[in-house]
Amino acid sequence: MILSESLDIILECKNDIIWVTLSGPFNNEEVPSVREKIFKLIDDGSRSFVFDLERIDFIGDKVVPFFVNLLNNLKGKKGELKLVFKNDLVHDSFLPYSNIFSIYSNSEFINKRELFYSLRRTGNTLNRKTGFRISKPLAVCMLIILGGWFFSLLYIINIQNQKIHEQQNELHELTHWKEEALIEINYLQERIRPLEQLGVLREKEK
Repeated sequence: MILSESLDIILECKNDIIWVTLSGPFNNEEVPSVREKIFKLIDDGSRSFVFDLERIDFIGDKVVPFFVNLLNNLKGKKGELKLVFKNDLVHDSFLPYSNIFSIYSNSEFINKRELFYSLRRTGNTLNRKTGFRISKPLAVCMLIILGGWFFSLLYIINIQNQKIHEQQNELHELTHWKEEALIEINYLQERIRPLEQLGVLREKEK
């Protein structure tokens, strides 16, 4: 933990994302120190930042402009900045700029969003090629339905293959039985024919 005079700062790195948790009053005097630490990380190659501001209990008038400047800097380097908070103080301070920041009420929402990152890229590619927009929930629903259809089709094909295999075995057995029966009939006819010629047996009247 890095302690400044009155602002507590916790820096963590998770999957190439820098998580910054700030607690206490964020005075204007703290801005240069925070800027120095964050921009040092950017110079070292960090491009993704998440700031948890939920525990901030005071914000100086230079704090929000600092975040605006940080956002512009990261965008210029193809990075990203996300803010996490839901307390009224921070909300009111960022309200005029809420349309330019990615703001979340809970860090869990960010983790869930990362799970759909590849799906979002696929949807964006489809949108550029076709002109249609597919929302993430709809895309997930479509994938589940298509997956269900696919596995159902595999199951049906497997059942049909088993039935066809069983019928082929039955046909083979019947064909074999027919051949044996014909051989047996021919054998019996050859044995009976001399008796019929001697008149011992008479042919059955039709």
